[in-house]
Amino acid sequence: MKQALIILFFSLCLCIQPLKASEPVKAKMEEVTVYTNQAFIKSTAVFEYTAGKSIIEITELPSTIDPNSISIGGRGDFVLLSVKFEKDFMSKRQLSLQKELDQLEDDIEILEMKLEVNKEQQKMLLDNTEIKAEDEKLSLTELENASVFFKKKLILLGEEKLLLKKELDVLKDEKKNLEEQMKNDPSRNLPLGKALLTIEANKSGKANLDLSYMAYNTGWSPFYDIRVENTNSPMVVLYKAEVRQNTGVDWDNVKVRLSTAQVNRRTVKPELSPKYLYFYENRPPVPMRQSYAKNELEAAPVAEMDMESSADYVSLETGTLNQQFVISKPYTIKSGSEEMVEIKKESIEAEYLTYAVPKFDSNGFLVAEVKDWETYGFLPASGNVYFEGAYVGKTYIGKTGVEEVLKVSLGRDERVEVSKKEIKDFKQRRTFGSNIRESFGYEFILKNNKSESISLRVEDQLPVSQDSAIEVEVEELSSGKLDKETGKITWDINVSEKSAKNLILKYEVKYPKDKKVGNL
Repeated sequence: MKQALIILFFSLCLCIQPLKASEPVKAKMEEVTVYTNQAFIKSTAVFEYTAGKSIIEITELPSTIDPNSISIGGRGDFVLLSVKFEKDFMSKRQLSLQKELDQLEDDIEILEMKLEVNKEQQKMLLDNTEIKAEDEKLSLTELENASVFFKKKLILLGEEKLLLKKELDVLKDEKKNLEEQMKNDPSRNLPLGKALLTIEANKSGKANLDLSYMAYNTGWSPFYDIRVENTNSPMVVLYKAEVRQNTGVDWDNVKVRLSTAQVNRRTVKPELSPKYLYFYENRPPVPMRQSYAKNELEAAPVAEMDMESSADYVSLETGTLNQQFVISKPYTIKSGSEEMVEIKKESIEAEYLTYAVPKFDSNGFLVAEVKDWETYGFLPASGNVYFEGAYVGKTYIGKTGVEEVLKVSLGRDERVEVSKKEIKDFKQRRTFGSNIRESFGYEFILKNNKSESISLRVEDQLPVSQDSAIEVEVEELSSGKLDKETGKITWDINVSEKSAKNLILKYEVKYPKDKKVGNL
């Protein structure tokens, strides 16, 4: 009976023995699909496993992984029982940098020791340059030989000293740069991540694992360089991507895809709720004063060179819901850094117009207009504008209202002068029964000081009534087009070189005499 109990005890011990843990396996990052707010990362790992149950530890993964997004695939004769993701607070990026710094300090100490030995050797050699001959006289030949010997040794020691100092200066610079990197690295305190795979196999073998996951603290933003050589040339748009990542792990020589999709954005159709009407006190809107500042940036000359760019290695894949820019050339993007990648270059036909808004400014503004711009797939973003080789300023590419025309301002045109003057003889205020009628008149003077004719689009406005008791009547528009809803007036005219044109705007406002009208 006692012997049977001992056998049973040892059998139970064998059944509950802990799982075998293999040596940690480092994952190799292969491809990254960067979305606007996250990244989908594909990695591989190769490891050997033994028969039975064991735990495979995949290390040096980003700590910003979404654990629910981890997907495991690959080849191997085993069963994957479970996957667990943990943050490894003992394996920080800072530790690897500190290890590198410690090695540099050791190398510096060795060089300093060699320099000290060199110094002592020179001292010892110089102390023995005095030749004493008490018992016998040295011949001239022996003196010459001794002199040549000391000279050679001193030269060798001097050359060695110079080389050692150069090596020491290089190492000290590397140490300084590394210390600066450790101080300013945004991901220096980020932990790394690790995936614990529990597997079961009937026999030992080798596995090739495919590991994919979503990671936070990364994304990309579009940016544009818009270049126009002159008003007779097309507009060249350089579509760039500012790729940022702070996952704690460097992306070293990986394939990169840039997707226009935004992860976790609403994917379910919104539902409408009832819209109930109610009464409220009707108050006239308070007008907003608009201000326009001159571009005071100095024009910076830009060198144009024919060279390769990353755009030469980018292909576009268009899906049902988004686009992907596939970069065939591998990229290295350090954690905590940003990389500007040129992904597309478009030469676009544009119409160049000079706009003038005399109400706000006395000069014209050269504007490039592009029709059907949405067909180019540009995301809304800011950009730099260059005209005739000089920096003009910043602009914004994005959908404004319902217009299908993209407008890019190329800068102020000071050779176009515009002014708006009140026609004092026309302005009057009269009372007719229970109403007041006020008349307003303006003259616009448009001067083209260029040696070539221009297409000029002039914009102004009429006041818009929001009350049936207030009426606005147009008397003269000089063939301008009026948008009755907004009150905006547009004139499209051609002004010959070194000439001027005049426009006239006259209108009348009628309202009850017992009321006061604001913003006339």
